[in-house]
Amino acid sequence: MDVSNRMSAIAPSGSIAIAAKISKLRKSGENIIGLNVGEPDFPAPDQVIKATTKALKEGKTRYSLVRGEDGLREEIANYYNRKYPRTITEANVLVGNGSKQIIYNAFQAILNEGDEVIIPIPYWVTIPESVKLAGGVNVLVDSKENFHLDLKKIKAKITPRTKAIYINTPNNPTGIVYTKEELIELGEIAKENNLFIVSDEAYEALVYDGTFVTPSTLSQDLFDRTICIQSFSKTFCMTGFRIGYMIASENIIAHVDRFQGHLCGNIAPFSQYGAIEALKTDKQIVSPLIEEMRKRRDLSYELFSKLFPCHRPEGAFYLFLDIKPYIESGLVRDSAHMVDYLIDNAKVALVPGSSFGQEGYIRLAYTANQKEIKEAFTRISEVLKA
Repeated sequence: MDVSNRMSAIAPSGSIAIAAKISKLRKSGENIIGLNVGEPDFPAPDQVIKATTKALKEGKTRYSLVRGEDGLREEIANYYNRKYPRTITEANVLVGNGSKQIIYNAFQAILNEGDEVIIPIPYWVTIPESVKLAGGVNVLVDSKENFHLDLKKIKAKITPRTKAIYINTPNNPTGIVYTKEELIELGEIAKENNLFIVSDEAYEALVYDGTFVTPSTLSQDLFDRTICIQSFSKTFCMTGFRIGYMIASENIIAHVDRFQGHLCGNIAPFSQYGAIEALKTDKQIVSPLIEEMRKRRDLSYELFSKLFPCHRPEGAFYLFLDIKPYIESGLVRDSAHMVDYLIDNAKVALVPGSSFGQEGYIRLAYTANQKEIKEAFTRISEVLKA
């Protein structure tokens, strides 16, 4: 029996496929260095584990509110208000099962069949598929050579069917952090054309150079038309807890609340109590993480820029490596071939740029420890210079 056309149209996740391949190789005894996964190698913080365990022992295991526990939404609002020059309340917050579900929720809430979403290239692998699942149409737009927004191209792609512009800052896979000036101009474009901005901010705390700006703080109009998507996974090393959240107008939150009630009902309450503790002790958790990831960023850039042209990342934890010289030399055909070549010959795993809509590049995640990063460089260097 055939599955639905909707399911058949969904492309598999390239990054998850690489992870599955690496898992299989490791089980067979291969010593693979994984620079493919966007997950810090830090354990979940002790205070988060203790708070989660306490919640389990106290019976926080039953159904909870669809939009998230009141206490967690209040702490998220407090966290936002501490960091940004705008005041929100828990009524502007909805919690979901990771930022993936929040992104899915957002597009389901705002898109009608055939509505267009402008997506700058490169993009996170899940975005085009989430748009398609909501009945939308992906309109892909090249970024500038430095991977910042090409606002002229974005403006040129707007049609009567355009409903939203998606952005991701700090960016996966490039590590670029969009400037306040380009976000102001993007906001003007959105206002002129009555568009939503879906702002994926999963790496908002992981900024090493410059300052992170969320468009939701730039004006009341922009707050009303922006859906901010943030996560506990990267900032607090809580990937397995599956907690993401949306910050938006009360109108958007109310609609997503109704949708989520039919989608998943609620988020595991005991995980939410761990998240509350993470927010209460955020500086204790985030400061050492940023310090270590900055060191890894500096080391990775210093080493791998010797082998591949690349931009110095300002945030997140990725290098986007230009492999076009190796394609032109005939060593490899494309980014997928390069990833396979490095797995087979250097025993190092990365992700092809084609997964992010940008051929001619591969993504390196500096989420492994510094010793492994150095060893990965040595292996790749020997293979490419052979």
